[in-house]
Amino acid sequence: MRTLHWYLLRRVMATLLMSVGVFTGVLLLGNALKEVMMLLVHGQATAGAVLEAFSLLVPFVISFSLPMGLLMAMLLVFGRFSADQELVAARACGVSLVSLAGPVLLLAAVLSVLSAWINLEVAPRCRNQYKELIFRLAAHNPGALLTERAFITELKDQVIYIGKKTGGAAEGEWNLENVMLMRMHNKEPIQRTRAPRGRLVVDEKGKRYVFTLFEARTFMRRDRMEALAGPGGEEEEPLPELPPLIDGKNSAHDTNEFSLGTNVVVTNGIPGAGSEREKQEDSLDLGPQWQPMAVAESELVVPFRTLENRVYKSKLTHLTFRELQRELKRHGRVRELDPQTGHVLVHYGTAQPPEAGTEISVLRAGKEVGRVKISNLSSTQHLVGEVVWGEPQVGDRLDLDTMPMRVQLNRQVSFSFACLGFTLVSIPLGIRAHRRETTVGVALAVVLVVVYYSFIILGHALESRPEFRPELIVWAPALLFNLGGGWLLWRINQS
Repeated sequence: MRTLHWYLLRRVMATLLMSVGVFTGVLLLGNALKEVMMLLVHGQATAGAVLEAFSLLVPFVISFSLPMGLLMAMLLVFGRFSADQELVAARACGVSLVSLAGPVLLLAAVLSVLSAWINLEVAPRCRNQYKELIFRLAAHNPGALLTERAFITELKDQVIYIGKKTGGAAEGEWNLENVMLMRMHNKEPIQRTRAPRGRLVVDEKGKRYVFTLFEARTFMRRDRMEALAGPGGEEEEPLPELPPLIDGKNSAHDTNEFSLGTNVVVTNGIPGAGSEREKQEDSLDLGPQWQPMAVAESELVVPFRTLENRVYKSKLTHLTFRELQRELKRHGRVRELDPQTGHVLVHYGTAQPPEAGTEISVLRAGKEVGRVKISNLSSTQHLVGEVVWGEPQVGDRLDLDTMPMRVQLNRQVSFSFACLGFTLVSIPLGIRAHRRETTVGVALAVVLVVVYYSFIILGHALESRPEFRPELIVWAPALLFNLGGGWLLWRINQS
């Protein structure tokens, strides 16, 4: 009996190492082509930095390739075990399938514990460190960040496109062709500037890009003029006590870092100049909410100091289980209250803060005790709001949406059972198939993986629809595969 157990374990382990290696390589290559190799294309990284990026991606990839590799190994090993009539011989000797698969199930349980550790702790930390590495590399070589024929989105609230860039990197000055600069606000474009040619100067001391554009045409959103004011406009009065807690920011200047389109120097043109035909085309193409402006020469300044100074806000998928629990506990809590001005400082943990001007209820023990209007003073972790009515207190909670956090918490835990669920399902399915060919095992593995991950994707897609209970949907594949696999294993053992 022990010999038979070791025989199965050796075959499972050998196939597992091979399949995990293949899946890890494929998934790692996909991430490399998408992200890591772009570092070399942008000239932002050396070979050592690329190797560091690969090493940080491996744990993140392993969290997916380990369950998939175990599923493939079980289908292939037990399918071959059944096809070679070895299972019939073992059953003829009085060995039940459950007893035969006992060590394999124990291995799956151990791998589930390992998968839980990777999912809850290791993979989020490595993924977060990888994203921070990208920011460090971009800050180290800001000139190389602006590459040709690529949309640059690393700068906050900015999208930059350069068709062609020529010149000397040593002087920090380039000639540009086909330039497009777009300023964003709440993921919406509020200003677009296009120019057939221009000049770029990287001011290392001032931590800024200086674009000099020739024959530029700019379009500004008329309903977003306040957001376009930026540092070039009039600064708002800082809050008396709250701003020092907002990541060191204390004025509207810090909350609107970029000045694209606010410092325009017209040398040989008149704002709004252009033929009547061009104006009609602009009106037809862009609609009345856009304000066109044409200048012969304009200077646009885009600071990049935030690449070094800004606090990188991790996505929920990049937080460990403990960090998610902490964020869920603090999300929406009133940290400080200024009774004189009626402003409150609120912690938030989701990726995007509520839009400025939104009124949100203040809850105390589940009951509404007031309402707060969100202002445009926000940082990576805090909101500033003005009390509309009621008397909120420190410790009260704004009725902010917590569903994305709860979905991610449940996903991390439920996905840790994938190794055990895949094993329970794959053993009876592999025996039922009882084919020598690996194509059957590969096809079954693909189908099972698609079914399993479809529930995960569906749960995340329904984060904004709490009535569908997306935090429970992510548990559906774990329950389906573990309970269904256990039932199938029992049935085939009885037969």
